Amino acid sequence: MNNLITREMIALDLEATNKNEVIEKLAKMIDEQERLNDYEVYIRKVNEREETCPTSLGFSFAIPHGKCDAVKNASVAFARLKEEVQWSDEEKAKYIFLIGVSDQEAGDQHLKILAQLSRKIMREEFREKIEIANSVDEMLNILSE
Repeated sequence: MNNLITREMIALDLEATNKNEVIEKLAKMIDEQERLNDYEVYIRKVNEREETCPTSLGFSFAIPHGKCDAVKNASVAFARLKEEVQWSDEEKAKYIFLIGVSDQEAGDQHLKILAQLSRKIMREEFREKIEIANSVDEMLNILSE
């Protein structure tokens, strides 16, 4: 996870009113680290994926992702939202991991990241830690465990 996320790609208490705004803000964080070739194409791919099948997975988490050539370097951005947003018809989300992988990395890399995050999210201890993390550095340490 260490080479996938930087402190600049973590937002605590992010303010957003809906899912699209969350995705755009997280994608901007990835783009500002020069890890995307094309911000607009990447956003479109993530939104297309969400329309097909929303990526909320319980416990107030969502893992939207985009696989496309608009991604230069595999990346994960994280936000703990100030207020939950409606993610799917059934679920709201407060903790969002946005994944970006290039088409070349899509197979293994994409699945490894999803599996790694999913395992963490299933652990109650992990969920409690990210709820109370006070700083970006603390959050980065939790994600690196």
